[in-house]
Amino acid sequence: MMTVAACLWTGLFPLLQFGTYSHITADKWIIMLALTAFTLIAAVCEIPGPQHPAGRISNARKAVLALAALLTLWMLLSCLFSPLGADSWWIGASARREGLLTQLCYVFLFMLFAFSRVRQKPVILSAAAGVLVFCAVVLLQRSGINVFGLYPAGRSYATTPEFQGTIGNVDMDTGYLVLLCGLFLPALQLPRRQEGEPSASRRFLFRLPVLAGLAAAVYLVISMDVQFGAITLTVLAVAAVLRFIPRRWRLPLIILLVILALVFVWFFPSHSGGLWELHEIIHGRPQLSFGSNRVAVWVYSAGLAAKSLLIGGGSDTFEIRFNQYINENGLAIPTHQGDLALPHYFDNPHNEYVAHLVNHGLPAMLLFAALLLLLVFLRPRDAGFRSASLLTPCAAAVLCYAVQAFFAFSVCLVAPVFWVIAGICAAEK
Repeated sequence: MMTVAACLWTGLFPLLQFGTYSHITADKWIIMLALTAFTLIAAVCEIPGPQHPAGRISNARKAVLALAALLTLWMLLSCLFSPLGADSWWIGASARREGLLTQLCYVFLFMLFAFSRVRQKPVILSAAAGVLVFCAVVLLQRSGINVFGLYPAGRSYATTPEFQGTIGNVDMDTGYLVLLCGLFLPALQLPRRQEGEPSASRRFLFRLPVLAGLAAAVYLVISMDVQFGAITLTVLAVAAVLRFIPRRWRLPLIILLVILALVFVWFFPSHSGGLWELHEIIHGRPQLSFGSNRVAVWVYSAGLAAKSLLIGGGSDTFEIRFNQYINENGLAIPTHQGDLALPHYFDNPHNEYVAHLVNHGLPAMLLFAALLLLLVFLRPRDAGFRSASLLTPCAAAVLCYAVQAFFAFSVCLVAPVFWVIAGICAAEK
């Protein structure tokens, strides 16, 4: 039952919507709650006993679960001591609906799957099928067909290319796609056949749709041209290559690649784009407008966070508190970078770590980061899988989410899929 639930989350949930971009976030939020209720029923039908593999808790999994529990506790404390009322932090003060209810839903999904035994191959195949359907929707939209009537009247891909697929905003699309790239790539790097494993033909039948899903996801990430998508794919590619490098050479290789990247950026000749902005930053010439005003928001968010560094202001209270802080301190977010118009009103900091810092305090941000690190780098108990790849599929997916979280934000369009995969990752520890 939990395998079925996981397949629905990774394969079907990203495709579900009520037929318009006008209120797709609210629609996904309702669908998330309904599918969470189904997952609870599935978990009750599959309660593991003490002899069930999922019922035995290793020390590594205890550490992961303890971090998740502490993060939940700190979010609760942050809301209880918030200067704003429950009408702001329970559902959320922004249209994203990332209030405490949603945060508890995410952690609840994580815990349910962390105590379940999920067969990963059906989950990966479901995700591959889902991303292929998602790709078909995007391609039809780009050809001029308004699939499911997602574009409101008078809008189309030609007029609104920043919205595509069944998720909507291309930033959120990219977050979903890189998450699945992390899931797919290590699945293609499974070990050669050992005793008791499927035949070569069955492995080929598994790898073929996974490869198709990976190709579709990479194509969409590149064609949507969201910069953090390229960054995340680069990190994933390096992690995949490291499995072929002797262990003692991995750290020196990573250091060398970082040095080469910094040298390249230092001498980068262009005068626009993300690489130029990074070039300016390392030369000591940062501008608040860099990163589509992300630098401005992050700098001002640090000042806001300092006012309540320990417990923050409550879940999804950023929009109210940030814009009040801007006005009270006479600060301004740039409206242009040269001739390029920039967004200058923010309901979140476009960085999930900074969002935790402002909304839940420094301890919550550190707990969240530590949880992701443990999920990525703690070895699974299956030694055979450990020797096959540096990262398991779920751990690689968590890595990709952790990277894109530096530039994007948590929202129910994508985050539930991440927390489900993270729970499966915790179970294999």
